[in-house]
Amino acid sequence: MFGFSVISVAQTATKTQPATTELSAKAKALCKTWSFTGSENFSLEQPPADTQKNDQIILMEDGRFRWIYNGNPVVGVWTIDKSNTWIMFTQDVTKEVFKIKVVESSTTKLKIDYRDKDDIHNMLIYSSAK
Repeated sequence: MFGFSVISVAQTATKTQPATTELSAKAKALCKTWSFTGSENFSLEQPPADTQKNDQIILMEDGRFRWIYNGNPVVGVWTIDKSNTWIMFTQDVTKEVFKIKVVESSTTKLKIDYRDKDDIHNMLIYSSAK
């Protein structure tokens, strides 16, 4: 199955946060389709690998998400903390919880830090036409 790690802090946070919350203007600006454009390793941008060419994150205002990561799709609900820094994802099927840190965001660029199941930081860069 999909290999996201369960983060106990994220599990605790989702117990008190409803699946749908009123989004701030900054959080609403994240609600769009983000296409993967590359990763960053030691401040050098790398193009997508063959398995990542169609990767994307879709964040919807109704609290739903679809994330294609390394060619594997995941769907579920998402919430964001009040600082608009930490996005918590909960998968529909497995109820697995994982989080990403928003490092940079603009109307056309989203840069996130995602720790994979081996606790390795992955700096991922996405773009949007809007």
